[in-house]
Amino acid sequence: MLIFKEIQLLPEIFLAVSIIYLIIHGTFSSINTKYLLIQNSILQLSVLILSLFCYLLINNCVEFNSFQIFNNTINIDYLGFCTKIWIALISIFCFLTVQHYIVFQKINYFEYSILILFSLLGIFFLCCSNDLITAYLSIELQSLSFYILASMKKDSSFSVDGGLKYFVLGAFASSLFLFGSSILYGVTGTTNLEDLKNLFFFFHNESILVYDNCTFSKNVFLEGSLIQFGLAFLFVSLLFKLAVAPFHLWSLDVYEGSPSSSTVFFAIIPKLAIFVLFVKIFYLSFFEYTNKWRYYLVILAIISIVVGSFGGLEQKKLKTLLAYSSTSHMGYTLLAFSAGTLEGMQVLFSYLFVYMIAGLCTWSIFLMLQLKHKYVKKQNKDLTDLYSLNKSNNILALSFSIVLLSVAGLPPMIGFLVKIGIFLAIIESSMYFVAIVSILCSVISTFYYIRILKIIYFEGSTSGKLYYPIKSYISFIVSSLFYFLIFLFINPTLIYLFSYKITLLLN
Repeated sequence: MLIFKEIQLLPEIFLAVSIIYLIIHGTFSSINTKYLLIQNSILQLSVLILSLFCYLLINNCVEFNSFQIFNNTINIDYLGFCTKIWIALISIFCFLTVQHYIVFQKINYFEYSILILFSLLGIFFLCCSNDLITAYLSIELQSLSFYILASMKKDSSFSVDGGLKYFVLGAFASSLFLFGSSILYGVTGTTNLEDLKNLFFFFHNESILVYDNCTFSKNVFLEGSLIQFGLAFLFVSLLFKLAVAPFHLWSLDVYEGSPSSSTVFFAIIPKLAIFVLFVKIFYLSFFEYTNKWRYYLVILAIISIVVGSFGGLEQKKLKTLLAYSSTSHMGYTLLAFSAGTLEGMQVLFSYLFVYMIAGLCTWSIFLMLQLKHKYVKKQNKDLTDLYSLNKSNNILALSFSIVLLSVAGLPPMIGFLVKIGIFLAIIESSMYFVAIVSILCSVISTFYYIRILKIIYFEGSTSGKLYYPIKSYISFIVSSLFYFLIFLFINPTLIYLFSYKITLLLN
């Protein structure tokens, strides 16, 4: 039985062994060469590794059973399975879409792939972490890789500056998480999320509790401030990682300065895993305390939505605009969480799944846009660079337009359904004023998406900017993602089924 439990971690073990193999192979093949043996195949090999990871994950799929391994610090359950399989599939598409950009920008294949796989390993462990220390180590594993990815273009001052800011502020946020964990350990004597859940469940039913050979007074936990103080540090740290306002300022510089091949992972991949940890801590283990903070959660969610909606109105850089858009979307997910109901949790995961698909489609199109003029290698594209997109590739322009409408939450796209779900969830929780404000902000944020469409279709340029043609396989990938969004609107059963089964586990 013990061996069976350990085998459930086989996908992560396979990924770790594959990373070690790639490092050793790249080291030996680089002697007197420049990664000649692996340079042209490393991205394809990474896709193969992630595909095999998905196969092993599906083969070891667990439904409503869960397995605790490594002294209950790792929990293998359906929640982790769904999040890991979704992240792995999105990552495969990311690898396929960034290949052309990496060649064009002359970014080192080997280093990029190894760092991405390292970050994914940390994200996968984060999805199944059942202990605050394990979660901290997982966050650091993926963050350290992201710090380097943000500053990969050593010849670009923007990239180095963005990477440095990301490192300093990210390390500060991680230190807050570790400090909060130490406070909780000092009070309770444990950092295990399952133990904390059981501990606080009995607290609200017994005045005196004997747990794990320790006697606790109910007043120590319910009236003391140390628990809330430690949770506040964890709360701020995770909000920073999610780029929720007012902890979002780092994302503007990092998104703008980092290579777009790295930004696509910052913007899409980690959000789901961090929200899974957020749910485990503040919904499952410390729900009674989180329920007391409900109005603070709502205020932060509204601030993030308002900042994301108004901040993008005057932006002229496409990447900065997408950073504000991400802040707004994280506000909506936090708003769904603050509803405190199972319906809110279901629509939260549905929203995150759709957000990842739409974000991947948006960034994939962004990576393809290569202008035919002397500034062809500039990283940060202006909105005005989209003047000739419709003239160069009307199919790509149409796909980009419809994806933006989905991100804005307009019908007939899946983004409309999940955003309506959030509004209904908060209305069901009797937060009518919050619902009105969030709807108005959604309408305001639609303006800068429409502004992009106006530039593409209704504005012209006398400079004659045109885009290079894109390869057929990249067009196929983008078209597949585009039609998948349409399919999800027609038949959203896939998204709702995943989110519903996950929500049942939270009950």
